Amino acid sequence: MRRFLCFLRHSFYLGLAAFGPPVWAQNLLTNVSLGILEDPRPGYWLAEKPDLGVWWCESGWKIGREHALPEKPRNGQPHPVSLSAARGEFEAAQVILNPRKPLELLGATVGPWRDSHGRPGAISAELLEVAYVKVTHPTDSSCAPGWYPDPLPPLRLPLKLAPARCQPIWLSFHVDPSAQAGDYTGELQLKTSTGSFAVPLGLHVYRIELPRDTHLKSALGLGSGEINLFHHLKLAVHQRQVYESYLTNFAAHRIAPYSFFDYAPIDIRFPGDTTNKQAKVDFTAFDPEAAKWLDQYRFTTFGLPLRGMGGGTFQSRSLGELEGFKEGTPEHARLFKDYLGQVETHLRQRGWLDKAYTYWFDEPDRKDFEFVVQGMERIRAAAPGLRRMLTKEPHPELEGHVEIWAGLTPEWTPEKVRARRAAGQEVWWYICCGPTAPYLTEFIDHPGTELRLWPWQSWQYGVQGILIWATTYWTSSSAFPPPKIQDPWTDPMSYVSGYDFKPGHVGYWGNGDGRFLYPPRGAATNDTPCLEPPVTSFRWENLRDGMEDYEYLWLLRQAVEKNRDSKTNADLVREAANLLQVPADISQDTRHFTTDPRLLLAYRDRVARLIERLNQ
Repeated sequence: MRRFLCFLRHSFYLGLAAFGPPVWAQNLLTNVSLGILEDPRPGYWLAEKPDLGVWWCESGWKIGREHALPEKPRNGQPHPVSLSAARGEFEAAQVILNPRKPLELLGATVGPWRDSHGRPGAISAELLEVAYVKVTHPTDSSCAPGWYPDPLPPLRLPLKLAPARCQPIWLSFHVDPSAQAGDYTGELQLKTSTGSFAVPLGLHVYRIELPRDTHLKSALGLGSGEINLFHHLKLAVHQRQVYESYLTNFAAHRIAPYSFFDYAPIDIRFPGDTTNKQAKVDFTAFDPEAAKWLDQYRFTTFGLPLRGMGGGTFQSRSLGELEGFKEGTPEHARLFKDYLGQVETHLRQRGWLDKAYTYWFDEPDRKDFEFVVQGMERIRAAAPGLRRMLTKEPHPELEGHVEIWAGLTPEWTPEKVRARRAAGQEVWWYICCGPTAPYLTEFIDHPGTELRLWPWQSWQYGVQGILIWATTYWTSSSAFPPPKIQDPWTDPMSYVSGYDFKPGHVGYWGNGDGRFLYPPRGAATNDTPCLEPPVTSFRWENLRDGMEDYEYLWLLRQAVEKNRDSKTNADLVREAANLLQVPADISQDTRHFTTDPRLLLAYRDRVARLIERLNQ
């Protein structure tokens, strides 16, 4: 569902940003307020030749195309690419090439990782190109036009290197759960048209393993329609194949989509004559997919569509219909309860009911509350165990009719969260075209660490889930009336659509709103079917890092509970309890937070090493 209400709030958040420079600018180690692409903080020198400079930085920095090479250390020795990770974790860094004349990158390989005894490590590597998109209409007053890194396509060689233009290479590593703890070294071998050289790599593997289950719930929109449109898929076999590649990507990032069953729905029929219809519910297609994505791949949630249920937004609403019976009539209520009761029973028997939620009305206004309450009561009467989500902050008129509150991030305080949780309800929060600066956002032209910090703030506030309306919002039916389509590789803006926007209307939701994955490069302008998987993005990778960071904090809390009565570890338990409180220099509140990934990594390291000590 579109997030037009966020758009209406856009000017309010812009006003907040106007009171001073954004927090990330205040944190710069300079008295001059610079854009994020010119931030002087990132980078470690690696090598320098007459035609090429090489350096690296952490994955949270957005490197502008004209960023300068960091200063060479006084001792002249390169600072190796240094990472740390738990078993089962992904971690990344960027190696940046600064050419001084036209060059080509001809080869890039990561050699085997070995420990101090020369033994190989169970560590895999993936090399991606950091591609840029041109922002011409900044999202808010904290942003500036320019070329911003975001798409991360597979590295294809040879890659042309333009003079005086940075080209980062994204190094993504995955530590297998079977890997042994310890320090590993390796090399990134680079071959260019000016020569070859090796980049030293170091990776510390902690004596901890990330849980298979993810403990921060999520619900992010994924539409098969956009996928089929941009991949030019007509055959059902191709549609399912590519759709599954997107689901696999979600699972690898610890994110749950709204739906995993676009091609395997629950089959609901009502055989019989008009006066004697009975629901017949068939789970033949649904069950294998649910077993795969909920049990095997561990999706934390899924949205259950309600046949016959109406819905709407603050703008408009409508009642549903079942077999010709209008919602609100006794005949509709009987059929609705018949089929939804069977669904509830089946999901409970298979152990999936706790992961299901209904999300049938979006961002209601006060004028919609009575309509929403009536609908919620019908759901409760038909399936008492089915959790009802509402994208709204709590209001007294809605109390007792919502199990999952999902409000915009600025609407929550720790006190509000605690009150809802004390009442036995779940608290989620979401971002979309709002808020903008000075809050955490999803935008391409904002600092790279923002999405990594979102799970940290979720832990800090006690929020249990995150929601974003879409991940593949690649075109607007208003700004690009069909058969035209937008190319997200050349235009990063998410334009408004839906509601009452007419074809030809151009409005702005923000750069990258609802867009975290990309279709393969060139797919939008090619009419032939494209069966390649999605292209990840800078923001998507940083969100996964934040989801993994959340698991570190969860593991530390488990270790504290396990050792709470231990006299031997009493001091460690006190230290760990303090570490479970996110410090102000990382996140003071939703409007004040760091943009320096090094602070996050240093704190994460402290957490990891304390987990190790408590688990000894």
